[in-house]
Amino acid sequence: MFVNNILQSLKNIPGWKSSRKLVVIECDDWGGINMPSLAVYERLWNAGINVERRVWNRVDTLETVEDLEQLFAVLDSVRDSCNRPAVFTPVTNMANPDFERIKAGGFDHYYYEKFTETLNHYYPGKEVFKLWEEGIRAGIFMPELHGREHIAVQYWMEELRRGNKELLTAFDNGFLSVDVPELLPPARGFRAEFFFTEDEQKPFLVDSLIDGITIFEEIFGHKPAVFVPANGIFHPDFESVLVKAGVKFLCVNLFTRYPYQTSRLKTRLRIPGQKGPEGLTYYTRNCSFEPAGEHYQGIESTIKQIDAAFRWGKPSIISTHRASYAGGLDPANRKKGLGELKKLLISILAKWPDVEFMSSAEALKFLESVN
Repeated sequence: MFVNNILQSLKNIPGWKSSRKLVVIECDDWGGINMPSLAVYERLWNAGINVERRVWNRVDTLETVEDLEQLFAVLDSVRDSCNRPAVFTPVTNMANPDFERIKAGGFDHYYYEKFTETLNHYYPGKEVFKLWEEGIRAGIFMPELHGREHIAVQYWMEELRRGNKELLTAFDNGFLSVDVPELLPPARGFRAEFFFTEDEQKPFLVDSLIDGITIFEEIFGHKPAVFVPANGIFHPDFESVLVKAGVKFLCVNLFTRYPYQTSRLKTRLRIPGQKGPEGLTYYTRNCSFEPAGEHYQGIESTIKQIDAAFRWGKPSIISTHRASYAGGLDPANRKKGLGELKKLLISILAKWPDVEFMSSAEALKFLESVN
């Protein structure tokens, strides 16, 4: 415990400060597909595909009307010192593979559809995106960008063209994150969108980034202020693309990984509030909350992380994922996640009555203005 307390303090020492107690909840993976249904899960398992490798495959699927309604009810059930409800920043993947077109084209080209189209395919007549719009209007569900897809598209397409049987079986069932041991670790589950090993792969990734920003603006009516790279892997060469598109803030780790040479990841220190060479402002998350995580043991760990942040004059920027609140595969998962979220919010307000809930963009713009 002593060592953990030291580590919590160390990660909060560098970077910008504020005397105000700000709580930001960044929730990743909205809009992106994962496991389409329990029936698909069972078919893949029976086919010998190790879908259990990733614990969230059992609970995470595209968000439903019920997921959003019940999440919003929890967020709106509390008020901060400014009489504002809690706020989620859904870090959003803007597109998903168009499986039919990819297959019809013989796997020669990659095609995608906007996530709003995927919502309509998954849940015909449900108008799930109307709930997104309601959350945005209420100021409790304020999207930012996670990328075009949460997929290493070039590696995925290459394996499909090679005829990988497990991957093709998954493809036919609308699932893609199959572990391929022969690939380099960042590419094995096809989740790290911006991982690459050859310079020839970079133009595709630049186009993907531009597409993601463009679709974000088309759907939400404004450019994203914040970009959170999938799996935390993002090469500095792409920062200029974000700046030119109007993105202001890049989520990084204190020790950020990016592709280097042909098979390695290089690590570089990033300080919260530090400006990159292209003018982006870096920031980090300093708290974690994952009720659907394999080792989750309650809200106490998150409360301790928030306490460390506030003790060092830092905002509390909490990392969480849609999987913890998704009920499309298992309603009990949603019930547990939202129940834990409500306990966390109530505990935060009881311990720090002067706390303020903010979206990522609002908090980061404020922090930049006072540092």
